[in-house]
Order: sequence, then C-alpha cells, then structure tokens
Amino acid sequence: MLRLLVAALLVANLVFWGWHFPPVAQMLGLAGVEPGREPQRLQQQIHPELIQLLSPTGAALAPAAPPAAGPATTASASDTPAASTAAAATSPPLCLEAGPLNDSAASTALRELAQAGVPAGSWVDSRRELPGRWIIYMGRYPEREVMQRKIEEVQRLNLNFTELKGPPDLAPGLGLGEFGTQADAQARLDKLRGVRTARVVQLPSPGGEHRIRVDRIQGAAADKLAALNSKDGATRWQTCAP
Repeated sequence: MLRLLVAALLVANLVFWGWHFPPVAQMLGLAGVEPGREPQRLQQQIHPELIQLLSPTGAALAPAAPPAAGPATTASASDTPAASTAAAATSPPLCLEAGPLNDSAASTALRELAQAGVPAGSWVDSRRELPGRWIIYMGRYPEREVMQRKIEEVQRLNLNFTELKGPPDLAPGLGLGEFGTQADAQARLDKLRGVRTARVVQLPSPGGEHRIRVDRIQGAAADKLAALNSKDGATRWQTCAP
C-alpha cells in the first residue's frame, strides 16, 4: 500500500513538472504554461477596448498634443494687463483706518482718500470734541524782569510750574498745574499757600479729534494709501483694530 502511495506521488510530481516545462508538456500532449505569464486571464476579459486610464483628478488621460508652431517666447496669461486687473479685482478687501487726527490732519486724510480713488461715502469720519482744560495761572507778564521775579517766587515755594508760550492772551505767564475740570483746579489752588495772584482759567478748546475708517478697500486704492505710508505721508494708514 505504501509503495502505491509513493508511486502516485512520484507520477503527480512528474506531471506537474512537465506541465510547467514546455518541451516536456508538448511531448506529453499537455497545454502547459509559459513561465511568468498567465495568458488565459487575457482571454477572460470582457470588452477590454472600453477600459480607460484616469488621472488622479478623474480626467481621462490622453496623449499630449504636440505644441503648435509659433514664436519661441509667449506671454503667460498672468502677464497680461487683463489678468493683472482681474487678480486685483479678486483680491480680498482690506479695512484701513487713521487717527487720532486733529481737524487739519483729518482734512489731509480725506484728501488722500479722494486722490487714491476711494468713492465718497465709503469711509466713516468719527469726530469728537475734546474737553477743555483748566489751569492755575499767574500772569500776564510782558516784561521779562517781572516774569523772572515771579519765577523765583514760585521756586522758593517749591512749586512746579510751566512757562506759557501761548495762547496770546495768556503768554507770557506761568502755569502751576493743568486739570480736567474747573472744580479740580480750584481745589488745588485753595491748598496753595503764598501764591496771592494765581487764579483758575480755562484754556482754549483744542478742537476735535478724528478717526477715519474705510471698511472695504482693495486694488489700486489700497496700494496708493500704502505708498503714502512708505513715503512718510502726513497720514498713517494702518489695518483696522479688531
């Protein structure tokens, strides 16, 4: 029994070897196979002519067309004026602001916006009136000798002071402190000792304070305002605070 099993295994191995060895397979009348190839799989394909290769984006790949005859150097689409204009138009809008500005500087800023081509009404000019200031005042002393005696008097009292150069109706004179309200200035004056000629006066209003804001600006207008900053223009335009 064992001999029959060994003989059967030997015959099976010979047949398998002959099937994979083409000359022996032909002698035995077997179909055989070619090493490394499985041609029977090609015969099992269904409509292979319908198969298309796809790129990673899903588009069908096609042979590259030969370049058309023409000049050796051609301008790219991004180099054309129309493409540059379209790129500027699609750039994200910016928000720019300037301030705080006094009345004169605000007029200059509005003129810069108009020169940059920013449409009127597309900006906001927020203005607030600055509060008046109050000082403890000594003066007026047109003669320098009188002014010097008052300075020496204040120095003997160890008081801080400022020589006023303006406004014209107060200069030359001395300021012994500046305050936000008349009541604060008067309370300080009441505590001073040895200063008989001092009084509380109001300084002229410094005017208004402006903050100018453009919420949406883009393209050439934004470039022009940025150029003003680089040239040390009168107005400093910067990105809007959050």
